[in-house]
Amino acid sequence: MDLAFHNFTINPVGLSAADGRKYVREVHEHLRWIHRTVSGRTLLNVIRRPTFPVEIRPYPGADCNARGGGEVKPGAAAVSGFVEYSPSTFSSTGACSALPAAENRGRLWDEILFHELVHVFRNATGKWDASAPLSYAMRHYNNNEEFIAVMCTNIYVADRSNKIKTGLRAGHRGYTAMAPEDAMRFGLFTSSRNAFALVKKFCDDHPIFSKALSDRLPDVVYNPVADYYRFPRLCEALSIFGAMKDRAQLRASLTSIGLSGAFVDRLLDFLM
Repeated sequence: MDLAFHNFTINPVGLSAADGRKYVREVHEHLRWIHRTVSGRTLLNVIRRPTFPVEIRPYPGADCNARGGGEVKPGAAAVSGFVEYSPSTFSSTGACSALPAAENRGRLWDEILFHELVHVFRNATGKWDASAPLSYAMRHYNNNEEFIAVMCTNIYVADRSNKIKTGLRAGHRGYTAMAPEDAMRFGLFTSSRNAFALVKKFCDDHPIFSKALSDRLPDVVYNPVADYYRFPRLCEALSIFGAMKDRAQLRASLTSIGLSGAFVDRLLDFLM
């Protein structure tokens, strides 16, 4: 991958000379892994803008995490992109190694980097909005931005040109595996009544990127964007099953705080 062509810089800020060279080498290699895939090249190409530089630098925290998005650097007039990502965090001896062995979905180096680059893309296009938390059966995604990043990364994982991968990630709260019924074709749309609207909004926000994901990856098992474009009425109709899951999730939450099942059912009948 040509960093200059994509207006990317890898900045090993805070590292020694030897560690800095290793950091640049590893991050560049992970970017090349992304670039080798159909979905990865699609994402990198829609991020690319001559006036929107992207800096990748080490993650400053000691926890199992990475960050990405947009920032205005001191003295700059416009927003630029950034990713704070350290390969060592996600290595066998890094902070993420303390997680249970089964919590490994979406946790490979390139999968983490892809996720953060989706956040960069949303900032590059001026669509970033993480203000409203998601609710009901979608709350494990936290907010719209994490939903989009997890969904796109799951498409990247499902991409057949991606040869080394973990598996589909259930949400943004941890790295657990997606439930089999949600991992099926159209499964996202049956998981919550809000899923259809969220996918539709993503496609409306990004017609070029979303259409490319649909057209170039039409036959992978998990591609809600392709499902939406090819069978929009079916996807919307499946929201009825999602509404049932929303109700069950909310009922479980309310009864867990001591409300009686009968009272909760009457309340939900009124609200939903």
